[in-house]
Amino acid sequence: MQDFAYLFGDSAAAWLRGRGDARFPHYERHYRTERQAMPETFDLETANEQYAKRCEQRSGARLLRVLDSKAFKHLVFFLIMAWGGSLLLTTVGKQQPAIAGTVLAALFIAIRINRRKNRSAPQ
Repeated sequence: MQDFAYLFGDSAAAWLRGRGDARFPHYERHYRTERQAMPETFDLETANEQYAKRCEQRSGARLLRVLDSKAFKHLVFFLIMAWGGSLLLTTVGKQQPAIAGTVLAALFIAIRINRRKNRSAPQ
């Protein structure tokens, strides 16, 4: 059986051959720099750990932290609810405007009561 993984840009075989994205040249540059800096005491395991730490500090980790933040999750939830609510409100508002107005008024009152409870609750 043949292994065709090297044909795909994201495969490990392609990565080891230097194809695909720019991960291999970055790693190779780091490896050669570390090896030239300390040729007699070079340790591949510590060099790999240093490279992993350096990769974590790049912007990808920052993006993941932002995407995983509580504020971002609240923002996404709000935007989805606002979008869905706007679609629902226009549909229901055309067919039964009195009910839509009553539901909106009840929703705003519930939000006000909830905010007041949260402000008055000891933290």
